[in-house]
Amino acid sequence: MREFLVLFRQYLPGSKRRQMHDMRQLIMRKRHMPLWCFFVFFSAFSASPIGAAAPDDTPHKSAILIEAETGQVLKVHRPDAQHIPASIVKMMLMLLVAEGVERGAFSLNDEVTTSPEASRMGGSQVFLKHDERFPLSALFKALSIASANDAAFAIAEHLAGTSESMVSLMNQRARELGMKNTHYESVHGLPPDPGKRPDYTTAYDTALLGREIVKHPLILKQTRIWKDTFRGGRFTLYNTNRTLLRTFNGMDGIKTGYFKEAGFNICATAVRDGMRLIAVVLGSPRSKQRTRETRKLLLEGFRLYRKMKLFAVLEKTGRSLPVEGGEKKTVRATPARGVAVVVKRLRAPGITTHLQVPLPIKAPVKKGDRLGEIEARLGKKVLAKVDLLAAEDVPEMGWLQWLMFWNR
Repeated sequence: MREFLVLFRQYLPGSKRRQMHDMRQLIMRKRHMPLWCFFVFFSAFSASPIGAAAPDDTPHKSAILIEAETGQVLKVHRPDAQHIPASIVKMMLMLLVAEGVERGAFSLNDEVTTSPEASRMGGSQVFLKHDERFPLSALFKALSIASANDAAFAIAEHLAGTSESMVSLMNQRARELGMKNTHYESVHGLPPDPGKRPDYTTAYDTALLGREIVKHPLILKQTRIWKDTFRGGRFTLYNTNRTLLRTFNGMDGIKTGYFKEAGFNICATAVRDGMRLIAVVLGSPRSKQRTRETRKLLLEGFRLYRKMKLFAVLEKTGRSLPVEGGEKKTVRATPARGVAVVVKRLRAPGITTHLQVPLPIKAPVKKGDRLGEIEARLGKKVLAKVDLLAAEDVPEMGWLQWLMFWNR
């Protein structure tokens, strides 16, 4: 793929005299490369990020686009800038519910009783009343689809005893996921009370959380629904992400968030041609801009990139390597694991594989023994390095076999 020229204005706040001086310098050098231009080279492969930064005049405060399986960053704009997430906070609560159900700590059939505090939640809600009882599955649905604050609070109290205890669990899990610039103060993301600190996160941290969430079908089963019912059909749940769910092919989650100080936020995910992308947009001034920027990021990602599996053929067929002193002359070797990489669609990858095996391999060889390494390279760049393992046993040659071998 050809190189792209990206223009980037480097003006910083300063006096009018400084600004006029900068402008005169630009005019004087107009026949040469402008001072406010630079090249960004897009390579076919790279460690993350492999994409480019967005210009500073974008209609949001920060954003990121990543591929979910590899975590490779395809496009960024201020990914580490701290920002108020609003209801995106609930993604962590959703993750803790899914993980707890999957490890058997509790069940979606568990009955949850609504406390007075839960019944007084504002914002998006399903209007829970004090002492109402619902299965956890119903409240999880209200949380995941309609971003119900009262459902979030009731779930938090049921699972952790208090909302404060759940917040501690949420922060602990954030640290485990490497979300270094995130801190939760609530389970719902509502504006803080006077004198209290707001929740904060970053686009990059939210993408990390999104990567973990998409591993759980229990969550995506709910977040892909744009409309459902509650209270036996008497209450309709509308997904806060319903515009993209209904119009963007492959979209199945995850979460939006909004209040005035936070702006319009989203962590969205979609799958096409076996590749899952996650887009995060924080701080859009309007809902339509948030939707437009999210759609733009995802479409660009699916248009420019594709995911490839390295060593796929070798995983199936293996490679025969010579063995000394064994009942067989060769041993079949396979890579310890497959590796996915993200590549540009419009450029032939030119990937080569290289075996690094210390010879001779001497019997006995046991299945699973490490025999060496296999590398995938793009030119001189190493894309992946994986252990090469024996796929079968090769016993050492017995004395009778040795005798027959030497008497040939």
